[in-house]
Amino acid sequence: MYIIDINVIQHISVSPERIKEIQLHTAKDETLQGLRKTIVEGWPDLFSELPPVVGRYASFRSELSFTDGIILRGDRIVVPQTLRKRMLERLHSSHLGITGTRRRAAECLYWPNMSNDIKEFISQCETCCSMEVANTKMPLSPHDVPDRPWSKVGVDLFTLNNINYLILVDYFSGYFEVDELRQTLAINVIQRMKYHFARYGLPEIVVSDNGPQFSCLEFLNFAEEYDFRHQPSSPGNSQANGKAEAAVKTAKTIIKKALASGRDVYLALLDLRNTPTQGQNTSPVQRCLGRRTRTLLPMTTTLLRPEGIQTDDIHRKILQRQETQKSYFDRKSKALKPLEEGDVVRLQPFVNRKAPWAKGQVIRRLDDRSYEVSSGDRIYRRNRVHLKGMKDL
Repeated sequence: MYIIDINVIQHISVSPERIKEIQLHTAKDETLQGLRKTIVEGWPDLFSELPPVVGRYASFRSELSFTDGIILRGDRIVVPQTLRKRMLERLHSSHLGITGTRRRAAECLYWPNMSNDIKEFISQCETCCSMEVANTKMPLSPHDVPDRPWSKVGVDLFTLNNINYLILVDYFSGYFEVDELRQTLAINVIQRMKYHFARYGLPEIVVSDNGPQFSCLEFLNFAEEYDFRHQPSSPGNSQANGKAEAAVKTAKTIIKKALASGRDVYLALLDLRNTPTQGQNTSPVQRCLGRRTRTLLPMTTTLLRPEGIQTDDIHRKILQRQETQKSYFDRKSKALKPLEEGDVVRLQPFVNRKAPWAKGQVIRRLDDRSYEVSSGDRIYRRNRVHLKGMKDL
C-alpha cells in the first residue's frame, strides 16, 4: 500500500473538466469512499474485517493509491459506478471488437468485472450485432451409418443446362438414381420417388434440404403414407445433406462429360455404378443390389451372378472413412455452445451476405444443431452455425 503525493492532474491526459467530473463522482460513490478510507488508514490484518464491496480490491491492494480525489490502480483510474456506462460508450465509440476494447480499457481504466461489462455492452450494440462475422465452421457431425442398403436415402434437386433433375442416393452403398423433371413441384418429386421406392423398397429415413418441395403438406402426407421418417436439414446447411450434395456433384460431372463427348449419359451412369469405390472392394451397384450389372465391357457370366453382401465389412469401411474425414475437417472447426429457449440471437443472412444480421429469439431446439427462431413476424429454421448469441462472445 502506498499513497502518491504528486498532483495527479498533471499526469492524466484529459481536460481539467473531466478530472473534476471523476473527482465528483468518486466522492459520491460509497464503495470508493470506503476504499479510499481503507487505503489512507491502512488495510486490516484480516480480510474478513473488510466490507464485501471493499474486499474485492484486497488481492491487489499494493497497487492502489488515492490522491487528488481519485483512486488509482497503478496508472489506471478506478472508475466510479455512475461513470462506467459513459466510459463503456467512449471505449466502444469506434465499434472495436470485444478483445480490442478490453485491451484498450486495460491500459487506463479499472473497475471490478470490467471485462464482463465490456462483453455485455458490446453484445447489445445494434451496430456491431447487425454486422457480425460468420461463425467458424463447427466440428463435423457424421450421419449414422446404416447397416443395409436403401434403409436411409438422401434426395436433392439440381439444375444443369436448364434441365431440372432429381437425385436419390443410398447412404449405405453410395448408389444413386437420377431423373429429369419437367416440373419441380412437390407432386412431381413425390411421383418420381415413388417409382424408385417401388423398385428398391421403402427406406426408413429420407434426408433432404428444406426446399419447398420437401417442407410442404404433400411431402408430409407422403412420408406418413409410405412410412418413412423425413429428416430435413436447416436452410443454408448443405453439409447436413452431404451425401446427396456429393452425389449431385458426381452426377453433374458425368452428365457434362458425356454430353461433351457425345456419349450416352445412361451408359456413363452404368459404368460409374459398376466401378469399385476407392477403399472398398465393391462397386455401388454390388453394395446395393448384391450383384454386378452387365455393361459393354466383356465379362464372364460368373461375375454377373448374385453374391452375398458383406454388410459388416462395408459398414466398418464406411465408419473408417468417416473418421478420417472428420479428423481432417475438425482441424479448423470450433464447437459452439447450445442455445436455450428464449436466447436472443442474430441470424446470418443467406441471400445478401453483406446484409445486416437480423435480431431474433430462439423458440425451441429441433435437433442436435437446428433451432426454430422467430425474427420479426416470421419463424425460421436455422443451424447453430448460422446463429450468434451471447454464448459465442
